[in-house]
Amino acid sequence: MSFPLPFTLILARAPLRRRGALAWTAACLLFLAGLLGSGAAQATVYTFNGNPVDTCTLSNKVYTCPYPAYLDWDDSVVIGSGYTLKVTNNVAVTWNQGLTMGSGSKLIVTGNLNLKDVNPANLKITGGDIEVGGTFSMGASAQSATANITAGAIQFGTDRVTITGNLTSKGVVNISSHSRITGNIVGTVVTTGSPVTITGDVTASSKFTLASGSTVTGQVSAPVFDMLASGSKVTGNVTASSSMTMGSGNSVTGNVDTGDLLLQSSSALITGDARVNWATLEWAGRVAGTIYCKNGTKKNSCDCVTNNSGFAVNSANGPRCEAVAPKGVHHFQISHDGQAHTCVPETVTVTACANAACTAPHYTDGVTGLVLQPGNVAIDIGSSGINSSGTVSKLATGTIALSLGNLPASAGATTCLMPSGSTSCNMNFAGGATFKVNVKNHVSASTQDVEISAVKLDAQAQACVPALAGKKNVAFSCQYLDPASGSKTVTLGSAPTTIQASCDGTAASLLLDFNASTGIAGVKLNYPDAGKVKLIATHTSADGDKISGSDEFIAAPAKFVFTGLPAANSTIRAGEDFSFKIQAQNSAGALTPNFDKTALSGKLSAVETALEPCTVPGLNKGNLGATTTSDFLKGEAGVTLSWSEVGKMGLKAKLTDFLGSSLAVEGGTACDAIGNFIPHHFHVALADPAAKFYYSSQPFGVVVTARNKGKGTTSNYNKATGLSQAVTLSAWKEDGSAANPGPGVISAAAIGANDFENGVARPKPAYALTPPPPAPLKVRVRASNAQVTSKDQADAEQALPLIRFGRLRIANRFGSARAKLALPVMAEYWSGNSWVLNTDDDSTVVPFTAFVLRPNTQASALAALAVPKPDKDLAIKAGMGELILQPGKDSGAGWVDVVFNLGETKTDSSCLALPKPDSTGAKLPWLRSLNNACATTYTVDPYARATFGVFAPESRRIIHIREGFR
Repeated sequence: MSFPLPFTLILARAPLRRRGALAWTAACLLFLAGLLGSGAAQATVYTFNGNPVDTCTLSNKVYTCPYPAYLDWDDSVVIGSGYTLKVTNNVAVTWNQGLTMGSGSKLIVTGNLNLKDVNPANLKITGGDIEVGGTFSMGASAQSATANITAGAIQFGTDRVTITGNLTSKGVVNISSHSRITGNIVGTVVTTGSPVTITGDVTASSKFTLASGSTVTGQVSAPVFDMLASGSKVTGNVTASSSMTMGSGNSVTGNVDTGDLLLQSSSALITGDARVNWATLEWAGRVAGTIYCKNGTKKNSCDCVTNNSGFAVNSANGPRCEAVAPKGVHHFQISHDGQAHTCVPETVTVTACANAACTAPHYTDGVTGLVLQPGNVAIDIGSSGINSSGTVSKLATGTIALSLGNLPASAGATTCLMPSGSTSCNMNFAGGATFKVNVKNHVSASTQDVEISAVKLDAQAQACVPALAGKKNVAFSCQYLDPASGSKTVTLGSAPTTIQASCDGTAASLLLDFNASTGIAGVKLNYPDAGKVKLIATHTSADGDKISGSDEFIAAPAKFVFTGLPAANSTIRAGEDFSFKIQAQNSAGALTPNFDKTALSGKLSAVETALEPCTVPGLNKGNLGATTTSDFLKGEAGVTLSWSEVGKMGLKAKLTDFLGSSLAVEGGTACDAIGNFIPHHFHVALADPAAKFYYSSQPFGVVVTARNKGKGTTSNYNKATGLSQAVTLSAWKEDGSAANPGPGVISAAAIGANDFENGVARPKPAYALTPPPPAPLKVRVRASNAQVTSKDQADAEQALPLIRFGRLRIANRFGSARAKLALPVMAEYWSGNSWVLNTDDDSTVVPFTAFVLRPNTQASALAALAVPKPDKDLAIKAGMGELILQPGKDSGAGWVDVVFNLGETKTDSSCLALPKPDSTGAKLPWLRSLNNACATTYTVDPYARATFGVFAPESRRIIHIREGFR
């Protein structure tokens, strides 16, 4: 740890004892950087829970500590519930120090707070709040905390960080790879590594960059939002006022509101609507909902879209555009055919128009209490902007203008529209006898009860009375409305007496029995196709008088059926295409040929956008990536798509509203009917991509990710699902041409099936170069099993560690019996020609528990040599370090043999004679070296000699000295 020079001077005026009165010269500062005094005592835990702390003031449960704390290398701090610790300086915490916080506790640091170097086991933050004036840092190793964190900037390091709580920054937020944040994130610029998992809203005042393979479950708001390729997913709505860019294979399950939208090649998907100034859709880029052009667009056009998707405008997968609806109702429009009967309420359609042309999107906020005239019928208009069930009626014959009352004050004059294109509001009410036919919308090929009423005005024109009684022949015919043609007929009657009403104008008669008191007769109807059809009924009396009437109905397919799917348990790689067909079938299991996008004049929504994957419980259902989907033609559509996950899956298709009938069409497979899906490839990367090198035999972290073809992570590949399999790592030349370069051998190369979590495993292999040591070289790490490999996918093998054959060397030194003596320590590697200083080594640390000191007192000395073992770890920086030895006050002359136990046992492997004192191995065996005096392998611990008071340099008795290093 370190702290500013003025504080160094203040604390250095007098040695401090750990348990003395000044032991907490500024303890409130936590683990603040500085370490003076001895370390002979045990680690101290300082608890802020109401007790006094030297030099810190306590007021209203708030400790304020104005100076850096005096904390030893292994001290820790506990902040009690309900208490606040405020530190007015920078705070940096080292590996062996600790911090404990819980619910109700609070830490305020006015400067920077650096927790990244803390041992994760010592970081026990299970609740509370952290406020940092400067930069908050975590994540040099895998760390976690539960707290709300507010800072000037938030920086997560090279390893994964798990935070449960909100992150609020006045500046940047940088989130490291494989981190998991459960809470909202706020900052100016928010940037993530690959991949991360965020469960919460993300708000960036400048820019949000989401790296590949990442997920956000929450709302996203940023002027600029970049989703880098590939496999990233946002489940929630996105607001990006300036621009939004989606890389290959990314998806947004929600709506998007942005300025300029770019869907890069290929297969980027927005499942909802997109409101844009301009949208550019590259190959296979899709907006499944509607693209609303903020600057307007012509009807059936997409004037705000550059369409390079390969899908035509208004096709099944292509863009569909509309102008953005205004906030209020522009006016109302009544659609009618101009003809009605005095005894039959006439149905009309009322639209809440959002623009003068009354084109979609219509007004969606709803209107209540409107009144249709004639007839004084109250109607409401919901979020669709359309009411198609309102009626008008009038007993007197003649022509009358339709009108709408009780309008909102902001609405303009009501208009009308007839099928001919006329804008007349006049409707003619005819008298005489008529049929009132009532056919409900229904599922295709399901038998319906149809009610036919024969009615007429009474002699006083005051009421409607029955026009027929008893058995009468009624001729039936039908007319195709939407689509305008077809091949199926309408069956009427009950077996054995049925007729086939043709929709080509040819009528067929059926004897019906009309109730004398009501004038009503019933008949069975069955239509085996899909679409909108008009049923026409006509009765001709003996004297030639005709009574006729009609009704329109919609028959929807009963279900979607999937055919031609891959064989059960067939192997499919995640993200690779597979093909099948979807059939729209009636309730008898036959095709409905009029379920045809072309014949329906584009009124049928694309069914592909309603395709959803399903999985058994416990599996992530992933995403579908559609490459091609044909329109429904004659009741059948061809589909080619991919699935982003592994395991088994099923498909569900749903059309929520067929032709405005409110009839839904659904169908699908079992949720484990398709596949066995396996990863497309493995991706291999270094856990620390900034690492410049690793020593031979030194473990290095690797991140192995099971990916789909679009380079997204297949999270189902994990131990919980049982879908992951064992993987073996191998080492190859940098160009991949030969195995085990150097030569050398990789160890700890086995990844167990249970090592995968959410598609990711984090092994720590090592690569050992075979002596004699070769020059440094890069090795390519490959991951493979019987089914999947990283070999054949471009850019999948990113783990290319530079391996150096290294050693640690200690130099001999001599000096006074009273003065400190510094022994240089050097980290070196074999260059191919000689041992050179490893200036890239800034991370090697030899713990003081691995130091072995063997003192030898000079025979003529008056007092025994007394050199205590240092209590500080030795850290290598730029390849260099120093071991400081300080003789005791009354120490005699002599020498000390110093050994670094770099192994894992209590006995060092140096060439010094037995017996050897016990020590704790540093677990750095890759820095051992060769010493032919006692070994023929690179397994000898380094050692050197420190001499005190034996030689007097001022006497010049030393003519020449030579150091021999082994």
